Amino acid sequence: MLVVLSCTGVLATPAGAADPAAPPPNYAAAFLGTTVAYRPPGGAWSGFQHDLTPLLGYGRYVSKTIALELDLGPTFVRGHYSSFSLVPGVVWSFSPHVYAAARFLVPVDPEANFGVFPGVGVIHTFKNGLSPLVEVNASSYVGKGNPDFGVAVTVGVLYSF
Repeated sequence: MLVVLSCTGVLATPAGAADPAAPPPNYAAAFLGTTVAYRPPGGAWSGFQHDLTPLLGYGRYVSKTIALELDLGPTFVRGHYSSFSLVPGVVWSFSPHVYAAARFLVPVDPEANFGVFPGVGVIHTFKNGLSPLVEVNASSYVGKGNPDFGVAVTVGVLYSF
């Protein structure tokens, strides 16, 4: 069974030093993700994996449309702790309401592994700095050979500061 960390998040555009009207360049994030479809190596497709991953993260824009982000959190399967992972990523805000993310899954407990986790999301930023979002990701753990494949969905909220 794949236990996927879903995470995401970007603002429409980061703050520029010369543009005081632009949003701040930093954001904190809270997410809840789950795996909606999964195919183990050499196996058949199955649906919802009964996993939930609450995540907290921090992101910072390094250019007008590119942000670096790090999220972390535990995964629970059927209510029981399964793993804890770090999820570094690069987010490209190519529209005020749509973004693409290149993320990497790095489980650190109970064993180390490495996965790719690209995704696309939709977001809306309110004047109070809150930004609700929904992201869909493909996932594959490739660190130990025999890659699998999953589809994850995440909902979350960002706070700009």
